[in-house]
Amino acid sequence: MRLAPYVTSARVNCLRRADGSLILTNPHPLRPAFANVVEPLAHWADHQPQRVWLAGFEGGAWRTLNFRDGWRMVSALAAGLYSTFPRGSVIAVASGNSISHALLTYAAPLAGLAIAPITPAYAIKARDPRRLHEALQTLGAQAVFMESHHFATPALWAEEIGVRVLSPGDGFGTYDELSLDKLFGDPDDAPAWQDLDPQDACKYLLTSGSTGTPKAVTVTHQNLAMNAAQIRSTFDPDLEAQIWPDGIMMANHLPWSHSLGGNAVLHMLLHAGGSLWIDPGTPTAQGLDASIATIKHVKPNYHLTVPLGWSLLASALERDEELASALFSRLVIMQYGGAALTQDVYRRLQEVALRITGEEITLAAGYGATETAPTVCNVHWPNDVMGLVGLPVPGLELKLVPHGTKWEARVRGPGITPGYLNAPDKTKDVFDEEAFYKLGDALAFVDPLQPHLGLVFDGRLSEEFKLANGSFVPAGLVRPALVQASKGLFSDVVICGEGQKEVSALAFVNLDKARALSGLEDDLPSLIWHATVRSSAKKAMIDAGKGQPQTRRVTKLILLSTPPSLEVGEITDKGYLNQARCRACRANSVAALYSPSFDHERIEIE
Repeated sequence: MRLAPYVTSARVNCLRRADGSLILTNPHPLRPAFANVVEPLAHWADHQPQRVWLAGFEGGAWRTLNFRDGWRMVSALAAGLYSTFPRGSVIAVASGNSISHALLTYAAPLAGLAIAPITPAYAIKARDPRRLHEALQTLGAQAVFMESHHFATPALWAEEIGVRVLSPGDGFGTYDELSLDKLFGDPDDAPAWQDLDPQDACKYLLTSGSTGTPKAVTVTHQNLAMNAAQIRSTFDPDLEAQIWPDGIMMANHLPWSHSLGGNAVLHMLLHAGGSLWIDPGTPTAQGLDASIATIKHVKPNYHLTVPLGWSLLASALERDEELASALFSRLVIMQYGGAALTQDVYRRLQEVALRITGEEITLAAGYGATETAPTVCNVHWPNDVMGLVGLPVPGLELKLVPHGTKWEARVRGPGITPGYLNAPDKTKDVFDEEAFYKLGDALAFVDPLQPHLGLVFDGRLSEEFKLANGSFVPAGLVRPALVQASKGLFSDVVICGEGQKEVSALAFVNLDKARALSGLEDDLPSLIWHATVRSSAKKAMIDAGKGQPQTRRVTKLILLSTPPSLEVGEITDKGYLNQARCRACRANSVAALYSPSFDHERIEIE
């Protein structure tokens, strides 16, 4: 396996308490953290002024920004923001990842403000501005930055509700109240980064809202600065210098409106002095081509995406030698987050890596939440087992509390949010009596007798539901098992059956795999009826259910002819499937799983 810069061993301290709970900590030392989120930019401007900080694909070409120029632009923008908005103001960003977005992300905290990235789908893809309105109200935003001409209508609407509209100066029309180019001042007039209070909010991130109205998670300077240091502490400094002499180079598309993209990618890379090429693609069939073009241009040495992104990329790598060479020629680490990756996708990726380089490349994983900045655990050792969440990062306490036959995960440390904006009751509900944040997940040891082998995800407690006989269905475990058993046919599945006698599923189908199985180039509405595709789907149910109890065995399945919708919230812009939302949006398909009138649609096993 290709040498990776991880710490040399997986170690964990495990304390069993009198109440039956366990406290897990990482004995590896915590490396120094910056004082706030702005200091690393100033640091690298001094130490690596010519190194690329950011690169964005703009106007048909790549524009690069080095650390020196980036720091001066952030300082100049902070000077203008400081003289325009009161301290503590919230600046929302309803645009995609871009250099302008990044400048605002660091200029606003330097000016004593907080940035609040909102998924651009609320403004550009929604049929009406209701969700954008709700987000701006939750945040109490004084202004919203919108970068594309596609935002013209919601920009006008935002002004009508009293929120100032910012743009990069490319002209929305007469209602373009403020443009960033007019806000740039003298960088010497910017506040000093040394004067920032680490306990101040530097960012607010909206939760997905899958369990109710979205909440605004407070991210302080300390939260983000310390979590970046915790992630970095899982790397060996000597190996880093050997493997990445010119720094990390990453091409990444994960949206900054989520903590994985905005914190674990954008800020962790800044903390480490790495270079980020902003990939204009997405982890979807429609956005894959742009990501492929970016990878070919950049040839990254570190690549991170969600499992759906890796699944789509695996198919492309198998047929595109130029892409395979571009991705693997310099790659040191592959990583995934947001959900579990299947062993099948892992093996397909390694087969390509072996063909191109003669070596396997470690595929790591992380685990956390928006409220944890985001990383609680990661796999910081060479690994070939998918589904691990790893071990806690240094400087953090992970508490495992008995929950029936499972362990409920709770966490305490400097990266954990102090709470939700203007929501004291909701804040109180998510912390226990010892100030541990309750993640709402269950974790389990790979081997209880060898805790250093790591932890695995054991289900989202809130996603569990009951069958008619009162038995709980662990949907978070049934889903990846079925996806893996499909051997690439299912890109994801929705687990159903609440109040029913049997567990069932709706399956989103991988078009490339369906075409390969059928030998046809038809579209999905035709391919889901092909005999070979349907028999492969039936075999996946049989294989996934072997030896499993009723609560983990899917016996009815419908193949879906359309992909999950970002606009209606079935899938987030980072590629995570919202199970509850899918069931609600596809209520007719859920009903068809159990209706005698739709026997022809279902694939069933005994």
